[in-house]
Amino acid sequence: MRKNILILGHNDATQFIDIYNQYTRLFDKDQYEVTVAYLTGEPNEATRQRTIAENVLFLNTSKNDIRTLKIPAIRRLLSLSRQKNFEIVICHRYKPSYIMLWVAQFHSIPAVVCVMHELGTMASLGRQLLIAALGRKNILFAGVSNAVRDDMRKNLWGIPKARVTTLYNMIDVELTEPQLLSRDDARRALHLSPNDIVFGNVARLAPNKDQESLIKAFSQIKPYCPKAKLLIIGEGELKSHLQAQVHSYGLNNDVIFTGFLPCGFRYMKAFDCFVLSSVQEAFGRVLLEAMVAKLPIIATRVHGIPEVMGETGLLIQPRDHSAMASAMKKIYTLSDEERGQVGEKAYQHMIAHFSIPAFKKQFWQLPLMQSLKE
Repeated sequence: MRKNILILGHNDATQFIDIYNQYTRLFDKDQYEVTVAYLTGEPNEATRQRTIAENVLFLNTSKNDIRTLKIPAIRRLLSLSRQKNFEIVICHRYKPSYIMLWVAQFHSIPAVVCVMHELGTMASLGRQLLIAALGRKNILFAGVSNAVRDDMRKNLWGIPKARVTTLYNMIDVELTEPQLLSRDDARRALHLSPNDIVFGNVARLAPNKDQESLIKAFSQIKPYCPKAKLLIIGEGELKSHLQAQVHSYGLNNDVIFTGFLPCGFRYMKAFDCFVLSSVQEAFGRVLLEAMVAKLPIIATRVHGIPEVMGETGLLIQPRDHSAMASAMKKIYTLSDEERGQVGEKAYQHMIAHFSIPAFKKQFWQLPLMQSLKE
């Protein structure tokens, strides 16, 4: 008889569907039956099709029901847990974790894993008190990077450090790589010339992504790099501000805003270099997408980014537009072959550390998971 697994997520945002699929891939179908449950949101056939788990549930919990004590959601998950007798429950983000912490008080679950994706998740006193009260030996807390893990260790009371660990986000290379458009097709779709040297950024247009420094750096190299273009994929509250900045530099023809593009990673091969200018980044999963596309990468040295980058690419200090300009100019002056070599090194780094086989090894070596096999 197969053992039941629950992966409980807050919503069906694109990046989280990929993460739920990453965790689903941990479990052999001959031994486990995986259910992915979306805490909020109405049934959605597109989400159902993208979710590879055997069972997909849309709990459609209202905003009122997931505020404060969340009692209706706790009751519903308790009923589901009693029905399915889950061997392992994996919760992503705080609210799903809060609910399952309470469920675990009333129904025995051999292993509960609470995965946090942002810095500061456990900073509030209320959350610290709750976890101190409800934490049990069979409950593991994980951050998506050592930076998030260390942030939780600093804030959680009475939880041994060994039970606050790191479970990196991964990327399914077999699924992702075939979806990438070829360089020529991606450039045609984005109206880019084959001869352009394109620096690309895929991110929300928000303060923590700091495209302002990226644009300023680009303005500094453009006089010396005539074939350079900057292409930014994403939407956000800073769009008008950033467009005004581009206009003030006289770069309207050289900085391109595409707006939001569904599955924006598919266009990665249009770039000659990927640039991540964030001032805060718990992990930086988009870096893995750039690595799948075998791109040279320039990124900021903040939080989880250095862990993802390893010894590949160029790391600079955040908001240092002069250092970013120097790095961009360095990539610009490389030959196509040299940029290809840098991108290949990043690809091999990703395979070794952030692919599904690497994640399976990491997950099943956790002492809590080892204890289930004994």
